[in-house]
Amino acid sequence: MKAAMKALMRSGGRRPAAAEGGGAGTAGAAGAAGKSGKDPLEPIEAAVTAVCTLGVLVLTLWAVLAVFVDGVGFYLPDRVCVTDAATSGSGSPMDGMFGAGPDVEVVAQPTFCFDGSTGQRALFIAVTQLALLWHVGALVMAWLLIRRARKHGPFTRRTVRGLTLMGWYLAGGAVGLHLIQGLAYGTLISYATDYWGYARLLDPTQVRWWPIFIGLGLLTFARLIQLATDMREDLEGVV
Repeated sequence: MKAAMKALMRSGGRRPAAAEGGGAGTAGAAGAAGKSGKDPLEPIEAAVTAVCTLGVLVLTLWAVLAVFVDGVGFYLPDRVCVTDAATSGSGSPMDGMFGAGPDVEVVAQPTFCFDGSTGQRALFIAVTQLALLWHVGALVMAWLLIRRARKHGPFTRRTVRGLTLMGWYLAGGAVGLHLIQGLAYGTLISYATDYWGYARLLDPTQVRWWPIFIGLGLLTFARLIQLATDMREDLEGVV
């Protein structure tokens, strides 16, 4: 009887191996979560929030000034001035005009100003504001992507779709913006001069390369997140 009581006490006081493993895993996970208390989305979220706040303040100030100050607000310019960034010129008269010193050559880019029609002035305004609208669109997409990742988690298919969409927006948008601006500026320059004004299209220095590489990087990162998401779903299915 005493031997049976001792055996029962020994078996009751010892925890099963599975329970011990689960307890250690839970403690390890809790410890890791406690140590890694930093939010991975905090840096990009802080940057996007700061830029959005600054943009709202600038727009609010611009709207207030447009009401109380003359000359502030959206208006259609009377003249169109287009700079041909792909063309440059130099010469002795130009050196003397700008007071260049000895052995100093002045290289200038031509700017063509003319009284354009209403359509030409509208085209000029649309092209000059297109880059700003594109940057604003990228900022809004980044803000929506952060909210989606915070709500549904970073390793989800929603986040993968958001990253893919933003990658194509940056890479494809940079190429499209270069083509549209090159064609629009070429049309205006060809109207003001006798030479071919579409050299901007063939000038690699006029291409916005950084959004293209960032967009390709986001597409690659989206594929990595997709692999991690598939692995997480497989592990959840096994468990």
